[in-house]
Amino acid sequence: MINRKKTLKEYLTNEEYESVIQNATQFTDVSLPLWHMEITGKRLCELSNFDLIRCIRQDVFTELATFEIIERIDEQNTPFYADIDSMELMEKLSSVSSEMLSAFKSKLNRMIENVEKNNLIDLADVWMFDEQKERYQGFINIIKNKIYRCK
Repeated sequence: MINRKKTLKEYLTNEEYESVIQNATQFTDVSLPLWHMEITGKRLCELSNFDLIRCIRQDVFTELATFEIIERIDEQNTPFYADIDSMELMEKLSSVSSEMLSAFKSKLNRMIENVEKNNLIDLADVWMFDEQKERYQGFINIIKNKIYRCK
């Protein structure tokens, strides 16, 4: 079980953490290494949605970020809790490997069932255009296919 109260540094080996520090020290004019070092001092539950998306995009702490996104969606009982970030959260979640998603199969099934049974995509008229709804449904379908592929 992943502990959301631990700092990301606690998930790294000493060598990995030293590498993060060296990169940040060596490339002080580049924002990515500095961001990477900054988030290692944060607890998983303290990361912003943007940080979680960026972790997946940059392929750092991917499993932890995936876990946290799913936890947040599950806690809120809706994948639309993040307003403008919800589309990108689902896009990044759909980009994660089948194997990683299958570890969270029951929560993802519950999330998808909630979206489909309650027509949550159709209810998002206030802030989603039809093309965005189609894209969002596409991300849901990708996630469904990935978790059903790994039985």
